[in-house]
Amino acid sequence: MSCVKNILFIIFLNILGLTQINAQHTDLDTVYFVKKTPFLEKILSSQGLYANINLSKDNNIIPGQGTNFAEYSQEIIKDEKNLYVNLQRTGFVFILFNQNDSILEFRRIDRTINLNYNIGCYNFLYEDQLYSYGGYGFWKTNGHLRQFNVLDKQWDIIPLNKEIFSNGYRWYSNKEGKLFVPFQDFENAGLKSIPQDQLETKTESYYLDLKQRDWIKLGRLDPSIKKILEEDPNPSGFISVQNGCLHIINDEIYYFDFIENKIYKSIKPEYNQFFIRRIGLDNTFESKGNIYFYYPSTGKIESVPFNLSNFELLNFPIWRRNTGSDKYVAFVLLFILIVFFITRFFKQKIQQRIVLSQLKHLKAKSVSQAFVGTEISLIDMLLQASLANEKIEIHQINHVLGIKDKNVGLQKKVRSDVINGINDKYQIITNGPNPLIVSVRKEDDKRFLEYFILPSEIKEIQKIINKSKNN
Repeated sequence: MSCVKNILFIIFLNILGLTQINAQHTDLDTVYFVKKTPFLEKILSSQGLYANINLSKDNNIIPGQGTNFAEYSQEIIKDEKNLYVNLQRTGFVFILFNQNDSILEFRRIDRTINLNYNIGCYNFLYEDQLYSYGGYGFWKTNGHLRQFNVLDKQWDIIPLNKEIFSNGYRWYSNKEGKLFVPFQDFENAGLKSIPQDQLETKTESYYLDLKQRDWIKLGRLDPSIKKILEEDPNPSGFISVQNGCLHIINDEIYYFDFIENKIYKSIKPEYNQFFIRRIGLDNTFESKGNIYFYYPSTGKIESVPFNLSNFELLNFPIWRRNTGSDKYVAFVLLFILIVFFITRFFKQKIQQRIVLSQLKHLKAKSVSQAFVGTEISLIDMLLQASLANEKIEIHQINHVLGIKDKNVGLQKKVRSDVINGINDKYQIITNGPNPLIVSVRKEDDKRFLEYFILPSEIKEIQKIINKSKNN
């Protein structure tokens, strides 16, 4: 009897170690036995949960160490009946096949051959069928809809009436059977520039009717929300909640209600900070009014309520429905804008003449009087950095200018005014063509700028600053 127990115990240990053994192969195996974590237990116990959950590397379910897929992100796709694990960029799909108190059995159900055509695609379940929408691959984005064929174990293309492109801003309603895309965003590395007619359709809002398999136009993106979205060039970190999704834009939390066509903004700083500290939003999902976060390193789960009392409703929708009066409204707005810019242009010209006159007087008297305190502080910081072959980031400039606690729009305006003012004064003082302060995109994150002083101007500005300090 004891011999039988020992044999069973050895078999059990082999099962537990199977994932480590499997991971030594360059390709993935078709079956994995995974230990049930508190995270998986919470997901499986959440009744009526429909969710797409991006996993962090230390919370991957399918072990990829030692394989060609070790760096591929993984995602859980869950409905009432099934739980799938998808390896992003691949089309590989594993299904939870069996479970007991502590061990989960996952089996691969696809025979995917073509890889890397669907980077960043959106996966979802409709009427127990697994779908994949959009993505990037082979130098361009696509707006294709693919359905997993359970018989052939391959992905089939689904013909639609249009090809609508998307980025992170998309949301699927299982209840409605609709996939919402508020605006289009696409890339094509094979073209020098995107045709103008395609750019014009970028602000159109659509939803995909899964039953009819047709894209339905909702209207055009509201100008106010378009302005907000322009500050979020590389969107990531969405949480699907009731009627829409939460997203972080410039340290603010926005709630996009796609069902009601409304947008909300968080009014509580502590609520914003909570999500900002978890900006990747991996291992996160919403269930019955609560948002759950899992920490693999500790095995702990925490939650915060999703409550509209933490938000204010903004006075514009996500999209504007098409009406016959749009042209007249656009004409009136265009007329107002023309008057505004003409007035502003002449005011700037007058102001420039005054400034030029003052600067010429300053130059004739003493060039060291041209720059004021904050300008000198900013120049000095940039000068020290440039001498050390370093660059200055935006937040450092905000700190020197005393605007680090202001809103993003005001920060951008103050930075631009101060830097442009310094460059104008410098070119007048030196009577040269070169500006003093220039900027470049960060090498590791092209969304942000870094500032520095042109190397050719370092000696000249040192002379000016030294004179200013001595006086």
